[in-house]
Amino acid sequence: MRRYNQIKNQSKTNELTKAFVEEILRFNKAHNIVGRLTESEINLLDVLDCELILPHTKSAKNILDIGSGAGLPGLIIAIHQPQTKVTMSEKNKKKAYFIKKTIRTLKLENAKILDEAVTPNLITASKFDIITARALAPAPKIIEMSKHLLSNKGKFLFMKGAIEKINEEVAQLENNTYSYTIHKTKNTETNRHIIEITQK
Repeated sequence: MRRYNQIKNQSKTNELTKAFVEEILRFNKAHNIVGRLTESEINLLDVLDCELILPHTKSAKNILDIGSGAGLPGLIIAIHQPQTKVTMSEKNKKKAYFIKKTIRTLKLENAKILDEAVTPNLITASKFDIITARALAPAPKIIEMSKHLLSNKGKFLFMKGAIEKINEEVAQLENNTYSYTIHKTKNTETNRHIIEITQK
């Protein structure tokens, strides 16, 4: 019975992911929210790329994805982890509308959109176990704008590219306040690394 549930859940995940990609392609024709032209490009460079963060988010109950764009990785996390509440922050109204529309279309009860920028003055109903961002800004800048929203034992997970650039960013972190781990992934297309940052 448990095996059957796993298969059924995976089937539902695949179905929702496919529908998400179709929504991107449909919306992209008029509004150009991602720089991809085909389903295969989106699957390779966006979907598979964002799925690389999932091993690091499984235990989270409450996630904030900053600058979510077209819902990447926020919607991918929400699709794969129905037990996790995912809040996506996107100040671009067109992209925020797309995320809201997609949440409704896919009937994702664990996802919501915050259509404003994350700043040190932003107040949310609760704090977050994990704060994510994908190619948004240097790590120290994202931490500065959002650290007040992270729970006491929470962590930042930032999706980054080249290791040289990452080393420059982590060198700017306050050594007495933060510790970090750099996770290399198997995605050769994007040279993807994930920085995990925690408070000491």
